[in-house]
Amino acid sequence: MRKIALLTSCLLISGSTFAVTYEYPYLYKDPRAMGMGGAYIAVGGTASAVFYNPAGIGNINSQAGWEINLLKTNIGISKDTINFVSDLMDALDAQDGDYISPPNGDDADDQLYAVNEVLKAYQGENLHIDISNFTSISRKWSKIGFTVGFLTVLKSDNRTHEGFGSEGVLETNSNLTAGGILGLSYDSNFKGNRLTGGVSIKYMYRKSLIHNFTSRELVEHEDNLDTYITEELAKSGTALGFDIGAIYSFAQDSFFKPSVGFSLLNIGDLDFGEAGKIPMTANLGVALRPQIKFLKDWILAFDYVDIFNGYEEDSDIGKRIRLGAEVKVWDNPWTTLALRTGLYQGYLTGGVDLRLALFNFNFTTYAEEVGAYSGQDSDRRYLFGLYVGW
Repeated sequence: MRKIALLTSCLLISGSTFAVTYEYPYLYKDPRAMGMGGAYIAVGGTASAVFYNPAGIGNINSQAGWEINLLKTNIGISKDTINFVSDLMDALDAQDGDYISPPNGDDADDQLYAVNEVLKAYQGENLHIDISNFTSISRKWSKIGFTVGFLTVLKSDNRTHEGFGSEGVLETNSNLTAGGILGLSYDSNFKGNRLTGGVSIKYMYRKSLIHNFTSRELVEHEDNLDTYITEELAKSGTALGFDIGAIYSFAQDSFFKPSVGFSLLNIGDLDFGEAGKIPMTANLGVALRPQIKFLKDWILAFDYVDIFNGYEEDSDIGKRIRLGAEVKVWDNPWTTLALRTGLYQGYLTGGVDLRLALFNFNFTTYAEEVGAYSGQDSDRRYLFGLYVGW
């Protein structure tokens, strides 16, 4: 019970969107997009386009029929999180005399000492974990496309401190978000080229917590953390959000087949009240689809997000730049292999996606800038995904 309780408190409790790090608040990070450095505004082509630019629904393959993703689950974890959890669970197993000598007959004091030593060892490191599921159904006809889906995301960031003053020893910022989203797209002709517009609407519930834990507090509440969190610390709220976007595809007879995209996400802010908010952002993107012999479906993309600095964390330009590429090595009715790479906030990303009939496996790595400017404090993360879809 003690191991489960502390694991719950440190990694899976629910926080505000403005504590612990300078990471920009978000609803969902799609593995395909993150493998491409987060550059997805002018790309689209999957149900996840609703989180970047709803006009991207219009790029779903109309000849493929229905696109259905069942239990599209991804688990993301930072490089230090696994070691931290293991060391912390060992610390809670401390018995009288393990750390404090001579024995004093009080296991709690030894646990307190052990917890402090673990927190000291990981001081200043961001400990991140997220679990997401986006189940969706999509379809593109000749001009109209739609996506309807349900999103669940559990995200937690934790950082240890020296334990003096108001910071305590463990600062946590976590949230559980769930809700439905509907997106629509429409293709039209503009000066002989393709112009796709898109809109989406989402209704989300969020439960969150921002709190600075002391080491004594962690030990004292290890057996009733659920009650302590839900009744005394957690905040919750709901939010209704709207997005609009457009993608203009021109010169499609040329080698590069360029497109430009624009999206306005979370119009008026996605505001959960006391549980935090995700601000409105205006975003621009460019995508090229060169036809390269022997390789299928090359995509090169560049995005600049949050043109008007809606994110309150900082105004750094480097954190707002995304650059990426994707190539399908092969693609047939039974199997697909896609490789991706890019630069996200100045850090290298990579990804691989393998489809075997109805089963999809993906791995993605990227680094999130948790500091106030690109290059200050990177947090390398790894995403593992498995889902059934067609």
